Amino acid sequence: MQDAFTTRYKGLTQVLHTQIGVCLPYTKEEIEINKIQLKEYLAIWDTGATHSAITKKVADELGLKPTGLVDVRHAKGLSKTNTYYVNIELPSHLMIGNVRVTEVELIPDANTSDDQQPQILIGMDIIGLGDFAVTNYKGNTILTFRTPSIEEIDFVPEAKEDNIMEGGNSHARKVQRAKKRRRDKKR
Repeated sequence: MQDAFTTRYKGLTQVLHTQIGVCLPYTKEEIEINKIQLKEYLAIWDTGATHSAITKKVADELGLKPTGLVDVRHAKGLSKTNTYYVNIELPSHLMIGNVRVTEVELIPDANTSDDQQPQILIGMDIIGLGDFAVTNYKGNTILTFRTPSIEEIDFVPEAKEDNIMEGGNSHARKVQRAKKRRRDKKR
């Protein structure tokens, strides 16, 4: 079964963020039976982070108990930090269970109130579960994510085709049109 969501931003954005839900690592059945409420937080999607992370505020609000310590590399060097297990619910309501997260200090945005600051970092441990793409079509950033991965996304063939059709010689354009017709017949 596929799951997907898309987030559209007004204008170009420097930070990819979405609202997500977080709770203790309950099973889906426990969540439904016990009517467990997920706590909503703003999350930053970071392809440069190998693992997802939460702030101390999230750990405290959820009453999380550390499950261990790990060394974390970051801009300021290396430090030991607590790890926890949580469930993370994506904007599409897909629940990802038992995610091992580390505790981090996110850099606050001076233009944002404290209660609106991001508290979660979504890393490659979650992004790598599916396909993740960012476009900036017509000056608006769009983030889209789906799981599981179902096809390869490759912009090169279309770019080559467009370049031939726009500037190639007439023979190259004719060959390209024939290839496109054969592709379209196969579909």
